Amino acid sequence: MSKLVQLTTEKAARSERDAELLRDDLFEKCNSAVDGLGNNVAGFALIVWGKDGDIRTAYNAAHGPIGPGLVPTLAADALNRHVAVMLAKKEEPDDTAS
Repeated sequence: MSKLVQLTTEKAARSERDAELLRDDLFEKCNSAVDGLGNNVAGFALIVWGKDGDIRTAYNAAHGPIGPGLVPTLAADALNRHVAVMLAKKEEPDDTAS
């Protein structure tokens, strides 16, 4: 007789795997962004949230032209542009299927 799958156990394991993959993606994108600026990094802003909507933020605006008062606007503008580009890419028709 086959072993029954415990849905709660499977859900917890899948959630843990998903969270690990997301953390890996976060660190990869952070490293890529920092590498893109090389030794010219002057500050950062980070926003992360959990499945229940808990939010954590971190920033450092101690150096460079962006002061703490500009961080929220800078982050919002940058994310708006990034999301718009990503949505536009998803909506592009696929010309390869002719």
